[in-house]
Amino acid sequence: MPRVKLLASLKEITGGKDSIEVEADDWRDALKRLREEYAGFKEVIGEDGNPRPGYLVFIDGVDYRLYEGRKAKEIVILPVNHGGGVDVELVSWQDIDEMTDIISKRIIADGFNPDVIVGILRGGIIPARILADKINVDDIGVLEVKLYKSVGIRGERPYLRQPLILPVTGKRVLIVDDVSDSGLTLQFAVEVVNAYMPKEVKTATLYIKPWTDFIPDYYARSTESWVVFPWERREFEREKE
Repeated sequence: MPRVKLLASLKEITGGKDSIEVEADDWRDALKRLREEYAGFKEVIGEDGNPRPGYLVFIDGVDYRLYEGRKAKEIVILPVNHGGGVDVELVSWQDIDEMTDIISKRIIADGFNPDVIVGILRGGIIPARILADKINVDDIGVLEVKLYKSVGIRGERPYLRQPLILPVTGKRVLIVDDVSDSGLTLQFAVEVVNAYMPKEVKTATLYIKPWTDFIPDYYARSTESWVVFPWERREFEREKE
């Protein structure tokens, strides 16, 4: 029996409920039943069980278009339109500067002095570079973690697509990403870096989602909104077409 989680203005359709358990084994059938039970969801979910334009659906943390399988534990539906409520958070470069300031000050106050910063491709690269400048770290590495084997095929767990080539053995490492959503990517990145036997590993993200299973050591903000960073505006616009 999957749990359907509703974000932002969608809660109004169910009288304020932010999650509903639906009697269905198939995630698509669960969305269809939700549509039948609440008239308001006819504007959100089509008869085929797919979200209408202006809405996104994630199945166990994966975009429904990339999910392979029928059963699901959690379905998340969120609006991505700009009308009525804060459904999409469009982040500015000033926001990025302010958030990296917050994180850098917390790192310094914590007494953590990383020797190396590792950015997770793709979203963690830019904040990693900015943080490196603000806390005076010269060595920056990258690694790439994917949740899917290929389009339409979801792996049982994240896998390493691009390994870390910067030496971190015996060093203090700060791993940086943009958002900790499900937390799977960040947690796996920590496991990967630990395999190189560093002295210490800590994590930082600009945002966390309230439902994440992995809370980083340092973060600036928590949000339920769909976050769009300034370096991915075009991608977001294509997504909405």
